[in-house]
Amino acid sequence: MVILPVLTLTLIELGYILRITRASMVEVMKSPYIRTAYLKGLPYWRIVFKHALRNALMAPITVIMLHVNWLMGGIVIVEVVFGYPGLGKYLLDSAMFKDINALEAGAMILVSVAVLTQLVADIIYTFLNPRIRYA
Repeated sequence: MVILPVLTLTLIELGYILRITRASMVEVMKSPYIRTAYLKGLPYWRIVFKHALRNALMAPITVIMLHVNWLMGGIVIVEVVFGYPGLGKYLLDSAMFKDINALEAGAMILVSVAVLTQLVADIIYTFLNPRIRYA
């Protein structure tokens, strides 16, 4: 029952995120410190997972967190098409009946989600790159 709505929301974004991740990983793998790790004789899996992946995930994390907001907008269409009750259907119904207070409350919830996703992205950045510190 949930498979089709989830696939509808995620498959659109999956290709873009995979392309960004691959491009970021290719760029990081050409870095001098990766070449140095090869010359030191480190195993390939360790170079990829310990050194390259942490630096390559900066761009995809940004894209993922920005697209969470797009997915929140996409739930309106998916909930109406599949007939699920939720925030999207509530916003559509309140727009149809011109309930301004309900629209403002729904917009406030969506803005709160947008702010929280950006906060989560900033926190993840500090774990991925220890040079980034917020005082």
